[in-house]
Amino acid sequence: MSYRVKKIYNNNIILAEDEKWSEVILLGKGIAFQKRPGDLIDEALIDKKFVFESSESSSKFMTLLTEVPLNQVELSSKIIAQAQKELNVTFHDSIYIGLTDHISYTISRYKAGMTMKNALLWEIQNYYPKEYQAAKNALNLIKYYEKIDLSDDETGFIALHFVNAQQEGEEIQLTMIVTEIVSDILSIVKYHYQIELNEDSLNYNRFVTHIRFFARRLLREELHGADDDYLYEQIRTKMPQAKACADKVKDYFIKKFEVTISQEEMIYFMLHINRVAEREIKKN
Repeated sequence: MSYRVKKIYNNNIILAEDEKWSEVILLGKGIAFQKRPGDLIDEALIDKKFVFESSESSSKFMTLLTEVPLNQVELSSKIIAQAQKELNVTFHDSIYIGLTDHISYTISRYKAGMTMKNALLWEIQNYYPKEYQAAKNALNLIKYYEKIDLSDDETGFIALHFVNAQQEGEEIQLTMIVTEIVSDILSIVKYHYQIELNEDSLNYNRFVTHIRFFARRLLREELHGADDDYLYEQIRTKMPQAKACADKVKDYFIKKFEVTISQEEMIYFMLHINRVAEREIKKN
């Protein structure tokens, strides 16, 4: 199979086309050196190929590649390949975006001394034991390549990515309700801040992913969040606007589903809302 350069992002990352004009993302040290669009690629320089079903997924992954260190992209790829083999599944290609972003953010948080509790850890361990074990093995890879010891809480977060990547065939009714919830929450944020959200940004995609996780758990009656007064008060004080917006989200779930969000869930909503809105506010 031969590949031609379509777009160069840096010396190590190329968007290329194969012989059937399908897009493929190629990674390799110095793969783009002195290359121009239309040039053939030396296959000996290709370390990794990424092929996505949709141009949207390909575009999002390319954006991620400009923000995440290449070694962490390669680490995530190893983790995904290992998990697919252990679980005997083929994940939806969106996992390359979501998990790579998550792992990079987790490593940054760890090095900054920030840890996050996983309110669903018990449920993940008990409801998804195979995915949890695969995630524990993923932490061993992270320890080997990044020289850091992550907690069981992070094992749970990674396991959820493995679960979510297998759920593309879920019932259409559930998908429709989840989609409606996502739309409603995004509208609450837009109207609260009086801004338009950048749907191409990573923060936007992180937020949408979180809402989908939350909505699925809500509809399956798997919400079991705990209260964390200290962290809740810290974030509430630092992010008053996000807290006010999260309160509106909380009211939405009470009125529509008769469900009250726990403090732990509110913490995640405040963090995501602050991230997705902060950059747009600075632009205006």
